[in-house]
Amino acid sequence: MSRPPCLATASLALVAALAASLAVASPSPRTIERAAPAAEPDKATPAPPEKVRIAPDEGGHATPPTFSFTGTYVAPWTAQAARSIALGPDTTIPYMVAPVDPFDAGIYVWDAWPVRSPDGAIADIGGWSVLIALTAEQDPDARFPFYSRSTWRYYYTNGDRWLPGGVIFDRTEALGSRQWAGSTMYDPDSGSITFFYTAVGSPDAPNLAEDVPDRAFADNHPAAGRPDTTQRMAQVSATVSAGPNGVAFADFGPHEIILEADGEIYATAEAFVPDNVIYGMRDPEYWRDPQSGAEYILFTANAAGFPSPHNGAVGVARREGAGWQLQRPILVAPGVSSQLERPHIVERDDGLYLFFSTHAFTFADDLSGPEGLYGFWSPSGDLRGAWQPINGHGLVAGNPPASPTQAYSYLALPDGHVMSYINTPYGFKADPAEDRVMVGGPAPMFRIALEEGKSTIVASPAPTTGVE
Repeated sequence: MSRPPCLATASLALVAALAASLAVASPSPRTIERAAPAAEPDKATPAPPEKVRIAPDEGGHATPPTFSFTGTYVAPWTAQAARSIALGPDTTIPYMVAPVDPFDAGIYVWDAWPVRSPDGAIADIGGWSVLIALTAEQDPDARFPFYSRSTWRYYYTNGDRWLPGGVIFDRTEALGSRQWAGSTMYDPDSGSITFFYTAVGSPDAPNLAEDVPDRAFADNHPAAGRPDTTQRMAQVSATVSAGPNGVAFADFGPHEIILEADGEIYATAEAFVPDNVIYGMRDPEYWRDPQSGAEYILFTANAAGFPSPHNGAVGVARREGAGWQLQRPILVAPGVSSQLERPHIVERDDGLYLFFSTHAFTFADDLSGPEGLYGFWSPSGDLRGAWQPINGHGLVAGNPPASPTQAYSYLALPDGHVMSYINTPYGFKADPAEDRVMVGGPAPMFRIALEEGKSTIVASPAPTTGVE
């Protein structure tokens, strides 16, 4: 529980608190400006306002830590901030030229992430780096779209070409009728690997065709015909071995559900009002606090208590013993966006940076923003904030206007490199939208620089390699 601010700080922060729709926990030191006296006619213009550093306990007696109360605050992504979203030189991703050769022939590849060590570094497994991805076989005659046929595959490289490892676990082993994004942690001490994934649909559904949602929709409703989209988070552990020919997983343990919506903090699928946007309780992202050592899972959610569908949230669960305990979200977007997808954290000396992906169509009707990477900054380094929108509005890197859906599902790595997947890019001749097709493969990475809550795209994409 965060330490309450002292009364002196509370009074200084009163104006800021009244201007926000939601407060955030434990204010960090901030810079304020003292108004300079008005210039007299016969005197020179006064110097610029003096900047004074105000510490939390300055100007009064410290409030004892024991004098506190239960409850917390949640940082908001406000409509006021979102209205100032604008693409500029620092936030526009360069135009992408899609590779001629597919990453993996005959396979769609979209949301992807590296296997990591608990400290967040990309794991070195016997000299190999490993990529986990959502995939589907390219089948134009398939009854269901590719994202409803998702299967986890893995690829590995030692610096030359990416090599296919195959399917990690199939539907007869994993929970749900299909599996969506998550994260993967490698423990070099034990040689074990843990897969955190989203189990979509009924946990024991035999197939997609029989995974029918509990409620029916009219034929003209956007949700009509979808398999059940109820989402729960699951995990499974296995052993991993590496040799001169690659990486292999074996000895999988039991698959188990670790988190699901409670209806009090996080909206359930039954309470969510669906449209083009799909309900969210997914994308478990493991993160270990480098200061306390506490382990967390961040995830995509919809906040209970706010009208749906524009009630997106970044949810949090903390490891307690052998299980995970739901906590209040760290960010909500009421009236702004319905999806804050694949949330994750990058650590810096000046605090924590929280990132997530948002589609253009998930914004509320009176707001707009590009398909892209968005983020918030916690200068205190505390997971609970206070969180401030990066660049003042939240946009970090958006697709260029002439190619608005060229890439999606972004993952910022510790050094600022950003992963995504190639979606439907335009060609140089600005192909009409109806001629674009899903490419499905890792996009060339670009890089961002971060400082004091500001971001800049500092490097253009470099070529990527395919699969042998």
